[in-house]
Amino acid sequence: MPAESYDALFTSDFPRWVKAEIARQDELISMNRTTTTAKGTVEYARLGEGPAVLGIHGGPGGYDQALMLFDWLARKGFSVLAPSRPGYLGTPLSSGKTADEQADMYAALLDTLGIDKVAVIFGSAGGASGYGFAIRHPDRVTALVAIDAVVSQYLIPANVNAITEAIFLSGPGEQLVSFFSTRFPKKTLHEFIQQESLLRPEQIDKQVDAATQDPDQMRFFFRLVRSMSDYSRRKVGVDNDMRHLATLPDLPVDRIRCPALIIHGTHDSDVLFYHGVYARENIPFAEELWVRQGSHFCAWISPQVHDVQERIIKFLQSHH
Repeated sequence: MPAESYDALFTSDFPRWVKAEIARQDELISMNRTTTTAKGTVEYARLGEGPAVLGIHGGPGGYDQALMLFDWLARKGFSVLAPSRPGYLGTPLSSGKTADEQADMYAALLDTLGIDKVAVIFGSAGGASGYGFAIRHPDRVTALVAIDAVVSQYLIPANVNAITEAIFLSGPGEQLVSFFSTRFPKKTLHEFIQQESLLRPEQIDKQVDAATQDPDQMRFFFRLVRSMSDYSRRKVGVDNDMRHLATLPDLPVDRIRCPALIIHGTHDSDVLFYHGVYARENIPFAEELWVRQGSHFCAWISPQVHDVQERIIKFLQSHH
């Protein structure tokens, strides 16, 4: 159980807690840099000391999402390298439209920064280029962690209608989500899990109740919302993802030779469970961690979140 109780945060302490968390987010976001590589301009940030871990964000996202969702790795002795994928924030789309081009961009970024090898951790729409990096540049990857990651054709889920898109995939919609997340966190979190899972309402209620007793889970929730804001600077990347992932073939992950840990929520309604199963069954000697009743956010918001993150840390430590 986490050391601090979340109960008080919904009373007088909540505004103070939110203010401190936003200040930390601002600090992480200010770490961005831009460099020129052989494959084009890349925006990135680095955090921590130790073995390098390349953190690849989903969509909507950017370097800020990877940094804020993986900063706990820096506290465990790793150095997190978080680039913005092309079309997101400060990395232009010209630096790589396809998954293969983005994978080559990561290699070029490592060359520019003088980094030989990295572990790689990725999720969601970052899966195509994350797996692609391990396939195309096997000599640069020491280990791979995939979290609810795309490995095959991805289409917008059936439960995403026009209203949902207006809320979660538009600038005004994201502003509303950001506003409500700090004022009505339980209700907003419930809506998030409902949109990203196949859970029944009572199962969602149970997860929300557990999350609101855990400062770490709520911290991840607020950071996830923050990393989807300023949508106009992420829209080009989202549109590019949707265009290319809709025709993505089954990736040849059987060519991956590095140690791999495949994590997937069994009730993910966004990147369906078969993506995780396909990767696990085809990557030689891959390990799996199926998060029971896990949504698309199972590594950050779920009753098993601390066990999941501890498994990731031990896996990375054992293969560095």
